[in-house]
Amino acid sequence: MITAFLSSMLFYCLLFSPLYFVARFIIIKRSRFHLWKELLYYSFFLYCVSIFSQTILPSRDFLLGYETAVGRSNFTPFETIMHYVNLLGSPMHTVAVYNLVGNIVLFIPFGFYIPVIWRKLQSLWEMMIVSITIPVFIETTQYFIGRSIDVDDVILNTLAIIIGYFIYRVGNWFLKITAYKKEKR
Repeated sequence: MITAFLSSMLFYCLLFSPLYFVARFIIIKRSRFHLWKELLYYSFFLYCVSIFSQTILPSRDFLLGYETAVGRSNFTPFETIMHYVNLLGSPMHTVAVYNLVGNIVLFIPFGFYIPVIWRKLQSLWEMMIVSITIPVFIETTQYFIGRSIDVDDVILNTLAIIIGYFIYRVGNWFLKITAYKKEKR
């Protein structure tokens, strides 16, 4: 299961990388080249393509039809989460863990990347808006392309982005404390 996700992500990352490099080359021609900044941007691009490949691109849901996908959708908050929590002690616990943990782990990097790349989006309030907007955008897009959607994905993904944001804040605080200690010497 994980191998299939990773190979799919890798395929799309390789497919879209040339477009990224052409676009960055055009942009960089007008500004200065900073290796670390470019590596940060490219890693964020690869991350976004990976998420896009798993959430937006048509899957077997698309082939099954719009009505079938919407019929399998969940619009009741915490229904799917509770279903997976109840499966944790059963033989299906692996599926439950993949879904619960996967929906969180996959979105944590957004909470880190966004304030690092866009310095104006560093307050908790701004990140709360971003953390809700990204999963709602993904689920809404899935609705219109005929993939099943789940309000619990929005809840878990939003939580994940906020966790990533707090990881960013703790890391930022640690770097400031470290720099202050070096400055005092």
